[in-house]
Amino acid sequence: MHRLLLFLLSMACFLGGKDCLAQQQISGTVFDANTDSLLQDVFVLNLNTQQSTVVSKNGRYSIPAAEGNRLVFTAIGYAPDTLKVEFHMFVTGYDISLKQRYSLLKTIVVSDRDYQADSLERREAYRHLLDKPLPGITGKNTPQSGFGIVLSPASFFSSKAKQQRELKKRLLYNEEMEYVDFRFSTSFVQKYTGLHGDSLQTFMLRFRPSYEFCRQSNQEDMINYINEKLKIYQRRKENQ
Repeated sequence: MHRLLLFLLSMACFLGGKDCLAQQQISGTVFDANTDSLLQDVFVLNLNTQQSTVVSKNGRYSIPAAEGNRLVFTAIGYAPDTLKVEFHMFVTGYDISLKQRYSLLKTIVVSDRDYQADSLERREAYRHLLDKPLPGITGKNTPQSGFGIVLSPASFFSSKAKQQRELKKRLLYNEEMEYVDFRFSTSFVQKYTGLHGDSLQTFMLRFRPSYEFCRQSNQEDMINYINEKLKIYQRRKENQ
């Protein structure tokens, strides 16, 4: 059956020329490599066309691509992965698994994070979106005379413009969350709390600081914050 579909698809692309390949959709599901659970809020970027999309709540993605294109998958807390599109993927689809950047074991925290390098890598991968001005309510319809504006709701409320705004918003939010993970890392918190395993994970989830605090605080402030929250955590644990 797959061979028949591949044959029909190849004939359609042969008759349709190069434009056919450009219009093909590659789809699949994104999983956590360790748990096999579905992932969402994963960004998918076609490095060749600069088109991008976000994985849906059920872990599914779909993006236009051509044979030979390279797709990069990125998500908070996971190492990015690159996929080279092959012809059969248009028919069979392609599922991908992302590996966590760090894993928390019973008493050992293993981390290979490099926030600055990762941030520069993400910035470069999504430069076309982050540097591209978002369409406003006026579009680009500003009279040369400088008096008044011409409203362009069609461009502002178009599905493409909405997707662009949403993607940019998510990218900036993810960058903030990556920074919090960097400042409030498992190894750093473990060092000053002595917590391990489930207790450490519970503490980090319950007292995760805000992005604004992480940006405004120095290392001493962060240590004081962790110590204060540890006292609260221990009191609550004693009262349970």
